[in-house]
Amino acid sequence: MTSNTSYRRTAILVASLWILTAFGAIVGNALLSPVVNAPDYLTTVFSKSAAVTGGMLLWLINDIGIVFIGLLMFPILKKQSESMALGYVSMRMFESIFLIIGVIFAMLLIPLSQAFITAGATDVTSFQAIGSVLKQAQHWFMDTMQLIPLGLGGIILTTMLYKTKLVPRFFSVFGIIGYALLLPSAILTLYGVQNIAPGAPVAMMAIPVAIWEIILMPIWLYAKGFNTAGITAKQGAISGKLEIQPTRS
Repeated sequence: MTSNTSYRRTAILVASLWILTAFGAIVGNALLSPVVNAPDYLTTVFSKSAAVTGGMLLWLINDIGIVFIGLLMFPILKKQSESMALGYVSMRMFESIFLIIGVIFAMLLIPLSQAFITAGATDVTSFQAIGSVLKQAQHWFMDTMQLIPLGLGGIILTTMLYKTKLVPRFFSVFGIIGYALLLPSAILTLYGVQNIAPGAPVAMMAIPVAIWEIILMPIWLYAKGFNTAGITAKQGAISGKLEIQPTRS
């Protein structure tokens, strides 16, 4: 009973974190993107630094929350495979690191904009070059690089959910497909074949993951929680094997 209560609590916390991290990313991007992607960003970022800072703080909620999702899932997943459970947590940590690096690059646009305004019309080309590098680095880490650990970690998670039947297998299959689509999206963007910025065609490949993390999984976990029968059965089988092992004299 205590174990079932623990699983139920974990399910609610994970569902809440998926919604909270999605809120941080979506609203954070809504505050940040119009400012840093404006044609005159060098003159406006400093004056709108409150919006940029607010967007970055919301992104940090996402960046920290995804690590806690991995940590909360670890005790459950390790009952199936400790190495895969560690792999999932590791991918969430790498994803968080990439996103935080992107946040830092975006924040550096604020002092750059301040310096540009102070300098006036002198040396405009240099400021534009530095700003372009910072924006490209932010784009690479926040929009592209983070998709690789997100996709790999998601495939690990959904594969283990499929094996353990912690959620209906339809959910797991939907998640596997969605996360798998993120990997070619990231690779195509890194090689300059596509642009994964919001509104770009390849960005549509992230929609299945968004549906899975924001709608399907939270609703199911709030309503039903995890089906622990598969894990309980496996633990019982392991205990049975241990009990019938002959003792050596």
